[in-house]
Amino acid sequence: MLCQQKGVLPGSDFYFFTPSAVARERLFYFTSLGHFFCDLGYRIEREEDYGNYLLLLVKKGRLMISVEGKKSQVKAGDMAFLNCHLPHGYYAAGYTEFLWIHFDGSNAGRFYRDIISNFGGRNVFCPDRVRHMEDKLREIISNCRYEKAITEYDDSLNIYQLLIELSKNVLGSGQPVDAAGEKVIDETLQYIRENLNKELSVGMIADHVGMSESHFSRRFRKVMNSSPKEYIIRKRLNEAKRLLKTTPLTIKEIAFYVGFNSESHFINTFTAQNGLSPKKFREFPL
Repeated sequence: MLCQQKGVLPGSDFYFFTPSAVARERLFYFTSLGHFFCDLGYRIEREEDYGNYLLLLVKKGRLMISVEGKKSQVKAGDMAFLNCHLPHGYYAAGYTEFLWIHFDGSNAGRFYRDIISNFGGRNVFCPDRVRHMEDKLREIISNCRYEKAITEYDDSLNIYQLLIELSKNVLGSGQPVDAAGEKVIDETLQYIRENLNKELSVGMIADHVGMSESHFSRRFRKVMNSSPKEYIIRKRLNEAKRLLKTTPLTIKEIAFYVGFNSESHFINTFTAQNGLSPKKFREFPL
């Protein structure tokens, strides 16, 4: 099919979707997607809310984009993530090939804000596993091209997988770890387990594994997708939950047993993280 959009060349592929009420309420959903070959005449300018977000991956050439007044270029091998609820634009700087999906729904906005924020406010990036991202985009487009029996739940899962993969790339988590790095993390987790009821600082753990505090913190976050301090708190709360359900220990005893320095600190932290107090958690049936 030949697109009437100026600058879109023959051989381009594109599809449209109208989400169901269920998809709008609960899922991620596509509004349009495609594989474009463009020349210098291709230009998009949108001043009003287009009702979705845009993920694109440039295969050849360059796209110039503008989001909220910020201009960037997307070269071959790069991806861009645009908030199309806000004024935006993009155009081909010569012959360009790119894959794209417009989508929305569920917590797409939160994913967008987190990814862009953690990439220094930039809308353009080069993922470590860009080939994996490209394969997923091509799979999605192929499903449309050959009219495969894909449900809105499958579509939502595909979008979610793209966003998770992009989050892992941008945040640096989930990346392969060398043997030395794996040994450091294993030693760290064991040390935390064995000393959960004692005072634990990031500096103490870093000293234990023979690293500077800053280097250790970066290494830990890259692998565990969490700061060491946050991880310790979560481990303490997990152990507290187990004790609340399996022992007659008082809340104060549990607080000190898992390493909190006061009962009130434990109760406040537990309630903030879980939405209910330790007492209420203990009373709720599993």
